[in-house]
Formats: sequence, structure tokens, C-alpha cells
Amino acid sequence: MAFLFPSAVLAVALVATGEPNQAVRPDRQIPSADVKADAVEAVPTLTITRKPLCAGSISPFQYGQFIEYLCGLTLSMRAEQVFDASFEGVPEYRFAFRKETDRIEKPWYPDGAVHRGEFALDTERPFNGRQSQRIKAIPGDPSTLGISQAGKYVRRGLPMNCSLCLRMQALGKPVEIALCGEGKTYASAKFRPSEKWQRFEADLTPNDTDHDAVLTVSFTGPGTLWIDQVSLMPTDNVFGWRRDVAEALKALKPGIIRFGGSTIEGFDWMATIGDPASRVPFTTCWGGLEPGGAGLEEFVQLCRWVGAEPLICVRFSGRTPKDGADQVEYFNGPADSPMGRLRAKNGHPEPYRVKYWQVGNELGDENYQKGLAAFCKAMKAVDPDIKLMAAFPSPGLLKQAGQLIDYICPHHYSIMDMAGTEGNIRGCRDLISQNAPGRDIRLGVTEWNTTAGDVGLPRAMLWTLDNALWCARYHNLMHRHCDVVEIANRSNLADSFCSGIIQPNNHALFKTPTYYVQELYANHAGQTPLEIQRGPAAADNAVLDLSATLSVDGKTLTIFAVNSTDSPQKRKLDISAFAPQAEPVEVWTVHDTVQTPERHAANSWHEPERIRTVRGKAALAGNALEYTFPPLSVTLLELKERLP
Repeated sequence: MAFLFPSAVLAVALVATGEPNQAVRPDRQIPSADVKADAVEAVPTLTITRKPLCAGSISPFQYGQFIEYLCGLTLSMRAEQVFDASFEGVPEYRFAFRKETDRIEKPWYPDGAVHRGEFALDTERPFNGRQSQRIKAIPGDPSTLGISQAGKYVRRGLPMNCSLCLRMQALGKPVEIALCGEGKTYASAKFRPSEKWQRFEADLTPNDTDHDAVLTVSFTGPGTLWIDQVSLMPTDNVFGWRRDVAEALKALKPGIIRFGGSTIEGFDWMATIGDPASRVPFTTCWGGLEPGGAGLEEFVQLCRWVGAEPLICVRFSGRTPKDGADQVEYFNGPADSPMGRLRAKNGHPEPYRVKYWQVGNELGDENYQKGLAAFCKAMKAVDPDIKLMAAFPSPGLLKQAGQLIDYICPHHYSIMDMAGTEGNIRGCRDLISQNAPGRDIRLGVTEWNTTAGDVGLPRAMLWTLDNALWCARYHNLMHRHCDVVEIANRSNLADSFCSGIIQPNNHALFKTPTYYVQELYANHAGQTPLEIQRGPAAADNAVLDLSATLSVDGKTLTIFAVNSTDSPQKRKLDISAFAPQAEPVEVWTVHDTVQTPERHAANSWHEPERIRTVRGKAALAGNALEYTFPPLSVTLLELKERLP
């Protein structure tokens, strides 16, 4: 992902696919539904046919998600509750949405008899990283002092695994670590460090629940204590990720999840593997601090737990083809291969068998076009079964590497310009046929949204019902082009300056309107897109954006309807091509649940489910259904055929 303004992002993709560079005019204004009664039939008819719309099949990969190291994104998803665990200091974010609330990190602060201690970050002999926290008690009367960090969520009876690295000098009494609230201690443990670094570990089981508990490490002087690599992890985590976030992700049935983004071209993936307690934190192009605990192996494990395929983006800039091959070998090679031995040493002797790999993020210049083939050859030499994805497409890229890649990957960050976005898809199709004839190369839209780069408060539109309506229309567009669009990863999954469809705080989360839309599509859409014949209502195409799909067994018909207007839309659906069951049609509707819906309404901690999915039923009249689609809504109608 790159922070660019919407017109710039789509223009980049259009240039890359050989389409003319053009300004994008986001068609935010949906044509009015106020059509004169004598100009159209009373209730426009939509006839759902059995004729496939195209030769392709809708892949579950169209409902993919996207994770990258971006300030609070992985921090909001990981189960780890300690920030700046190794005392490296947290750099400022380079971008902002709402600067007053963007930061989720809580700082360390001196605690106890602070006037009786010297607190410093010591660069000599840290456990890892650049420095550790040193606390030296001033000689004199014994005093208890330490450091604390607030904002911990503790739940009664749920053990928290706590670990930290300590060393001391002239310390006669034990070091205590405790979880505390106002006037109470929820759990504690004591350790006796030596003059050498040692890692200590204990399970702390809180005796109460608190959303803002304090973690404290303290000792009674005289003496000096060094602290490094502190961790506080709830034991119900999912491979290091928060269980509630993992379960919300699983409910989305994402098909495929991409790990990539702008951070890829400037970071070392090796910093994210091995013992989490030994990983050195790093800063990305977005600013902030990534602890590395939510690393690439944890990402793959999360994907497997969710039931999704992992898609890993490999760094191209400043790297060699061997670097790409080594990364594939680490994840897929046998345990007796050089990188496989390292993986086994790190506790994972069995290969992960990651199938989908993208080389480079948002690259398309001549250097990339010329260098891509060598990366592909080296990576496939390690594992011939992997599927390889390029970055931004171009004629030169396809001519030089078209025989080695399986996907080209435009980014669609201006989907409010539906005509322009569809033009890009068609342009990519032509690009493949003209420059890689005979090759079955598909599109992997590895990042998409209504915008990539609106910074500051305008970015809040990504939270809104309006964003959800556009995203639903984009899903319908992908259905119509499923013969070429196989993979799509919406940007981003969590937090992410409000573009994330999951918005966590330290103990809970709410889901944005787009979450509910994507959940509907991923859980209910069939595999075959069907042709819809429309009646003479001239405004029908513009007012309702529709997609009809049929399940693999041919027994379930699903109809998605996006009403982006402020008025209800009544339609007659002719389903005589099917033999529906007599029972009512199942209906799911994502809409604003207040009496007067608002296009720019959003869920929040104040109203976490204002916009949500509401389930209902509708009655058939023979082989037809008259249905009124609510204003500003995404509706799913699901019909089952009678069994033979």
C-alpha cells in the first residue's frame, strides 16, 4: 500500500497496463431514482437466467484480506499486551488520521519511590536490540521502585503468560512483577535474577477483570536492575494473535490473506522468525515500531487456523534472486535443506507449503521488469509447485517474465470510478493476450479500496456505509469478470488509520459496515455468475447494482442487490428458470438501522452495531418475487431449488 490520492493510484495501474493515462472522476453521485411513472413499467422486472455470464468460476480468493506492518495494524491484532517490550523507543507515525487517537501504544513510566532511583536506557550489554532499561537505587534507606505500563486487559480466571529478561548488580531481594488496579493486586510473581541475563516466566491468573490494569516490574534497593524483552500474553491466544480478532477473521471466510504492502521493500523478513523473545523490533516506512512478535510464521499459522491460503510478498528492492529462493525454502523446503534446517531449529520441522508468492510490491519500472524473471526462476527451482505473482503489469514485464508468472497484480484504489476500474480489468485482459499469448495468466488485485491515500480526517469515509456500498459494487464487478479476476485483497484488515474492517481496542472490537458486506459475499455467493435480463426500465442499470450466482450443485441461487440511492427500490424478480422451494426466501440486509439512514454513518464504540446485517424472509408468488430493496443497502436473497 502507498499513500497516494485516489486518481493517482488508478492512473498508475492504467499506465502499467498500457491504458491511456487519464484523470479519474469518482462517480460518487448515483443517478436519482425519481423516474416518472409513465416512463417505465410500474414495477420493473428482472429475469434471472441460468445462462452463465462468463466462462469463469467465482473463486473464494475474491474475498481475500490484507495485512501489513503499518503502525497500529498488527499491534491491534496481536495478543501481546506489552508495547516497546525491549525499550527501543517508539518513533512517531509518519502519517495520521486523527492524531489525537491514532496511537495505541502505552508508554513505560518510572514508578514507586522514583525520587530514590536513577532511570536510564542503557546501551551496554542489552539482551537484544540497542538498549535495555536500567534502574539504579540511590544508596541509603531501602526503597521500592520500578517501571510500569498501563492499559492492560485482564480477565478473571484467564491466565496471562508473563516473561521478561533480567540481570542485576548487588541486588539482595527478589524482583516482583505484578498486575494491579486501583488499590488491589490481581496477580504477581517473584524472581531472583543474577548478574547474567536470564529469562524468567510465570503464569499470572488475575482474580478480577479490569480494562485498564497496570503491569509493574519492581524491586527493593539497594542495587541495580536491568530489564529487557517483557511480554504479557493471554493464554487463549491463537498463535500469538488475539482470539477475538482471529475469530472475526475466520467468520469472514477470506479464502486468501496477503502479507505485504509498502513495508516489504524496506524490511528484513528474517527479523520476524525464530524465538519471539529474541526478535529485534524494527521501524517501517510508516513510522512506529514493529516488535516482530506477530511475524511471518505466525501469519501463516493464523491463515491455516482461519482456513485461508497465505500469500506472501517477497522483497525485490536491494535483494537478489537467491534471497527470494531462500525465503521460499524456509517455508516450503524439506527439513534437511539449508533454510529448512533453520526452520526446524526454530521449532517447525514440517514445511508450511505456502503456495502463493508475490515478487515485489507496487513496482513496475524497467529494473523490475528486467529482474523479475530471475527471481521467478530461482524461487520455482526451490518449489516448482508455487504460484507466482508479479506487481504492477506492463507489456515489458509480460514479454520478459510472462512464461514464469501466474498472476499480474494491479491495485484498485479508485473503485468509486467503476467505469475506470472495469476499464483497467479489460485493459489487463488485453495486455495478457497481446504480450503472453497462450498463457493462462489471471489477475490478482492484491490491494483495493475506495482510496489509498486520503490522510487526515477525510480518511474517515473508509468507516462508512458509503464505503460498504462501493465495496459491494466492486464485488459484483469481480463476479462479472471472474474468468480473469481470481484474487482480490481488500486493504486493510484491522485498525490501519481507520481503513481496517475490524477495529479493536485493548479488550474488544467493532466491525465496520464493509465487514458485514464482505461476510455476506464470502459466506453466500455461488461459483457461477448468471446473466440477468432487465425489463424496459431505463434507470434500472444505474439504480441497482446486481449480481446473481449459482452454487456448484446448482441448487442455491443467490442474488446480491446494492441500492446506493436514498430511495427504496421495488423490483419483480422472475425466477421461472428455477424450481424454487415453497418456503420463504432467505434475506440478509446490511443497512443503517436508524429510522432515517445516513450514507456517511459509521459504526463506533458509541454505536458498534448501528450498521449491521439484519436477517429476514420474503414470500414467493409462484415463480416470481416482488421485493423492495431499502435505501442505502446491500441485500442478499437466497433461494433453494426443490430436490429431485
